[in-house]
Amino acid sequence: MKAISLLALPLAWSGAAEAQTTLYVKNYVNSNEIQSIVPWRGLVTMGTLGGIVTVDPSSGAITKTLAAPNGLPSNRVLSVEVSPSGMLWAGTADRGIGRLRPDGTFRRPLSSFDGLPSDRVQALYTRGDSVWVGTSAGAALFTEQRGTGQIGLTRAFTNANTSGGLAGDDVRAFVQAGDTLWVATTAGLSSFAGGGWQNRTSALSVSVSSLALHADTLWAATSLGPYRYAGGVFQAGNPGHTFPSQVLYESAQGFFSGSAALGVYRYAAGVWQAAGSGLPTQRIGALRDGPDGALWAGTTGGAARLRPGNAIWEPHLSDGPLLNGTRTAVVDSRGVWFSTGNDFPAGSSRGVVLHFDGASWSALTSATTGGTFQPADAFGLLSDANGRIWIGHCCADGTPRPRIDRYDPATGAWAEPPAYNILTFAQSPLSGQVLAGSSEHENGLYVFDPQSGALLDSLTPTNSGIRSNNLRSVRFDSSGKAWIGSAANGLDVWDGRGTLLHADDLWVHYSTLPDNQVTSIAVMDPATAWIGTVSGAGLIQTGTFVRQLTVAPFAGGPGLPSAQVNDLALDQNGNLWVATSAGLARADATGAFSPMEVFTTAQGLVDDDVRSLAWDGARGVLWVGTAHGISRVVPAGPGAPGITDQAYVYPNPSREGTLRIGGIQNSLTGEVRDLAGNLVHRFRCDPAQNEIWDLRSESGDPAPSGVYLILLHDKSRSKTLRAAVVR
Repeated sequence: MKAISLLALPLAWSGAAEAQTTLYVKNYVNSNEIQSIVPWRGLVTMGTLGGIVTVDPSSGAITKTLAAPNGLPSNRVLSVEVSPSGMLWAGTADRGIGRLRPDGTFRRPLSSFDGLPSDRVQALYTRGDSVWVGTSAGAALFTEQRGTGQIGLTRAFTNANTSGGLAGDDVRAFVQAGDTLWVATTAGLSSFAGGGWQNRTSALSVSVSSLALHADTLWAATSLGPYRYAGGVFQAGNPGHTFPSQVLYESAQGFFSGSAALGVYRYAAGVWQAAGSGLPTQRIGALRDGPDGALWAGTTGGAARLRPGNAIWEPHLSDGPLLNGTRTAVVDSRGVWFSTGNDFPAGSSRGVVLHFDGASWSALTSATTGGTFQPADAFGLLSDANGRIWIGHCCADGTPRPRIDRYDPATGAWAEPPAYNILTFAQSPLSGQVLAGSSEHENGLYVFDPQSGALLDSLTPTNSGIRSNNLRSVRFDSSGKAWIGSAANGLDVWDGRGTLLHADDLWVHYSTLPDNQVTSIAVMDPATAWIGTVSGAGLIQTGTFVRQLTVAPFAGGPGLPSAQVNDLALDQNGNLWVATSAGLARADATGAFSPMEVFTTAQGLVDDDVRSLAWDGARGVLWVGTAHGISRVVPAGPGAPGITDQAYVYPNPSREGTLRIGGIQNSLTGEVRDLAGNLVHRFRCDPAQNEIWDLRSESGDPAPSGVYLILLHDKSRSKTLRAAVVR
């Protein structure tokens, strides 16, 4: 299975001050929460909460199309439909409708500025040259010319402007029955015929999520199961299916219902029965026949195919993180790790830690660890000097208490160091001791032996100089002092003097600027640190705050995109990266009062609500965790060379697939040659679009086994690498 992200953009902020940094961005999202399916161009095409996903039913190849400037307006795709001209219309949860041409380019998106009642588009339905659009604030009718794709808005309809004819504004589904268009809303049914609306709540007044025709009869999916229309009213058609139906579909294989929690059911002889086994999850969001003649189901855990005459569903899952929300990020030699806080997959237990090893995503959950991982929200995260992963679960004042899980990936061993409701970790560079900072439900700061995980000490407001037990960030400086940020009491700096005795401890307390509600800390040296707060960030130097970053414009450049600072990270040059609720900011280390730069989705980030940051110095990568996905960012300064001494090709040796290049920091060109110097392939690449060769010759045939020269060129130098192809 092959998964390709089409978003990897070298873009930079342009504002009042000239941008100095280019970001090369590659985005990763969970694309298995499927909302809608339609066959298009011989592919099974799905709208997901992670963009548009296509599956080639003949090969199983999977491709993703993610949000991008001048492309798909949002990754949160709720509905897909083929328009009269053959374009793919994609209705999104927050940015209107994206329109994808068959050649892969996008037309201008449609939004509320074009007459949509809302930018949340939940249903699309094509009939002739018309496209009906269901939104959270009403319905709209467009016409589209088949030859040119030009569109015109006929009218938008709401409950108010139809005098109640449209039962509600939250429109979920359409279906045409003869000359009548039936419309499902959360307030009940309506019909549209002869240019007029009729409220049909007297026939069915409950919320309807889907409509379908079966045996010339109209059916509705409701929270009570499927209902059918007969004699002017809807009657229960739910024998064997008295639980919620999400979607109804008339397939070539029969009549099916996708349920909210129990999988797919088939209707036969007046009774609903479970249809097959093997679905990725039991919550169904979409059903549709594919171009291969099979029935395709979209679940919250991926797609599945039911071939005619088969009783087993075949899963088709796209690669990516298990979910999109993040809380804390750390990097180590094995890649990047993210805790996900209060986010967890629908229909599963709470608590997730994501891991990306450079090739694929995996996750630690209760299910993937055989129940060892506690099913409680994961917040704190640390990869210690011995490679063990410390996971702080939080936040509940009850039984069982959210605990610490410690995992050793090298041995598979698990431990439970005795502390609870942990939001943050740090490890001393001198003693190796691990500190764990608690929420308000516990004592404050816990000190652990790094090898055994034994609790050595706890620091509380009653037995030490710490001022709060409600902590948000803990970091060490190179001298071994701990910088401790609290939820409301500013900053405490603790020098334990290398002992567990409280009597010789040295404590210094600071009111922090611009706010005492600390969210994050980035320590530069024993006298200097950046402090993130709910109102911006401040730079403290030898006890004095010398600079503040706020939403106010500064030094001819922008202010922070949001006052809410969620995380901070320092790169190898000392530049500060700031995660805010409305974008990413960068403060240059070369000048304490130089302008900031701001980066958002307009520059290629997966989302503007940035939650977590981690700088990978070994790879020159900034990992950016957001509320709706993860971005891998390689920053490049003006004129920075593309080639570095760390440049490498992988996988090496290669047997199939695509050869990639790593360790570069800007765009470059190159060619592949055999050992005799004959040209095999030319390429252009950058840190995001780093695929350089499909292992084929210029004729398109597979390249024979052997060693190949990879010649790289940028503005200042050339470099030759070697790659082996093994057949």
